[in-house]
Amino acid sequence: MSTSAASVLAWTGAATAVIAGLSLLGTGAIAQSRAATAADLAALAGADALAAAHGRPCAVAVEAAARNGAQVVTCEQREWDVLVSVRVEAAPLPPATARSRAGPGPTQP
Repeated sequence: MSTSAASVLAWTGAATAVIAGLSLLGTGAIAQSRAATAADLAALAGADALAAAHGRPCAVAVEAAARNGAQVVTCEQREWDVLVSVRVEAAPLPPATARSRAGPGPTQP
């Protein structure tokens, strides 16, 4: 094998490793974005259900998260707020997680 062929082979291997690393970073970023979106939508759906006098706002939040490809880890109702934590699978990386809160805004004095 000539020196130039070995050099080309080394550069090709290095470029492949860089592309693979960037691909993993992209996978993680997309999963994190999906988790954040799913958490926001689940919290909003739960808060909307609570405002409409639905008896189980967390059940609505779980359904909204599932429709967005996420699994609810925790859901809690605190007075008129709904707090949700979700996770999204990001194989081969660890799952991405996100939290969100939705409810009425602060009252005006």
